[in-house]
Amino acid sequence: MSWFQRLLLVTIFATFVLVVIGGTVRATDSGLGCPDWPQCHGEWIPPAEYHTLIEFSHRTAASIVGVLFLGVTFFTFKTERKRPLVFWLAFTAGLLLVAQIALGGVTVVNELPPEIVAAHLGTAMTFMGVLIVTAAISLMRARGASVPAGALDSPFARLAIVTAGTAFVTLVLGSYISGTDASLACGGWPLCNGSLVPGGDSAEGLHFLHRLVAGLLGIMLLGLIYEGFAERRAMWLMAGSIGAGAVFVAQALIGAANIWTELAAGVVVAHLSLAALLWCMMVAISALAFYIPGNESATDDARERDRRSGKVTGWAR
Repeated sequence: MSWFQRLLLVTIFATFVLVVIGGTVRATDSGLGCPDWPQCHGEWIPPAEYHTLIEFSHRTAASIVGVLFLGVTFFTFKTERKRPLVFWLAFTAGLLLVAQIALGGVTVVNELPPEIVAAHLGTAMTFMGVLIVTAAISLMRARGASVPAGALDSPFARLAIVTAGTAFVTLVLGSYISGTDASLACGGWPLCNGSLVPGGDSAEGLHFLHRLVAGLLGIMLLGLIYEGFAERRAMWLMAGSIGAGAVFVAQALIGAANIWTELAAGVVVAHLSLAALLWCMMVAISALAFYIPGNESATDDARERDRRSGKVTGWAR
């Protein structure tokens, strides 16, 4: 494993820790523990107060991620210039990191507007996703793997990408709901204020939309596991898909616990952490699905089944 790949993996892990700390900041209402930026209470080393220390730990973790990515950038220019895809993915990650830092400052200066908070988290998730794709491609190519012709024709690969996108939407929507104080707009689970399909105000509708998207994500994960078996994918890739399904179930239960515990800080942090983990897993599965095809005959059968389904759908329309 090269230094470029090692630093990529370490940076991905550090970014995940950063997201978890960011969730802790949110769950403990410590977002304005440092009311100014880039300093904290006008100092580089802030006073040892509860909310201030939590927010300052988030900024410290962000600085560590920045330093690690400088190392990634160094090796990107040193060793990856002959690999255009990897090079430009790493370059894009650098632009996202700059945008993430800027959004962090805007979030504090504007006193935590929910739209900017959601964009801040979304940019962090995109940054981490690009790093994961970069690492997957670099590691697979180092092993001599290449993308076979027709890889995108695989129902498993296509569904993995769509599922990853749905996981991203669920995560960002959940952040926005938290910022608009709609997290408890539905006072029960699985019903929303005693109703299967609530009417109510915009907060209740927004919360219910989050549940609907999460439910769609669960259905997609079941479909992904099914397609994986149908195409006879590699055992460890299937294990990742089943693991993603298990993470989803745990996240859904912890989401319900948010309601039952009235947003206990530990539960809120666990919910966000599992959502971020699920996103990371789906990005990795999506990237690796192109390099690790299933059994050829099984994949052809899946494609034929998908083609026939498309014909039926077209006729029905």
